[in-house]
Amino acid sequence: MMDSSKSAYWDRYYAGAATASRPVPSQFAVFVAGELAEPHRIVEFGCGNGRDSLFFASNGHQVIGLDGSTSAIERGSALADQFGEKVEFLAADVNRSDLVDLITDGGGRTVVYARFFVHAITEDEQSAFLDTAARLTKPGDLLAVEYRTVRDQSGAKETGDHYRRFVSPAEFDHAAAQRGFTVQYAVEGFGFAKYKHDDAYVARRVLART
Repeated sequence: MMDSSKSAYWDRYYAGAATASRPVPSQFAVFVAGELAEPHRIVEFGCGNGRDSLFFASNGHQVIGLDGSTSAIERGSALADQFGEKVEFLAADVNRSDLVDLITDGGGRTVVYARFFVHAITEDEQSAFLDTAARLTKPGDLLAVEYRTVRDQSGAKETGDHYRRFVSPAEFDHAAAQRGFTVQYAVEGFGFAKYKHDDAYVARRVLART
């Protein structure tokens, strides 16, 4: 799927995904928040409708939510206004050359957070994502990711039209290590991201910038 086609697809998807209630955060967001002892700047890539961004903001973090879909950003901004959460939403592609300059510097500790984003982008976009993550972080900062692995290819998919690239955790860890990230926590399996009939086989990683 070409970049323009992916963007148009996600715009249509989020334009039709309105909700009047506060979205429930993902299991991964709750896990990551539990690992943070103090407020952080959390930069979420692929924030979608902002469900996890709103959750992090409600826990006192400075949150920047990024997505390539304008509809997603509009939806997240509307929800933030509706529920009184302070989140900075930004519509931007991950391979944008000036992306780091657009992201507000919080001056403290940073978490680059991406749930179900890595498998929704191409290998080239993954390289741009990791490059950007390295530029956004300093030693001691974190990169937290959850994505579908190669073991998930044959499983049932609730949203069959989504673009997916099933990722090798070993290859991802190696690519992250080349940018100065060391794995601090790693787990894989079913049951972490179940949605209706879709029990994705995912990898969870928390990596520290060295």
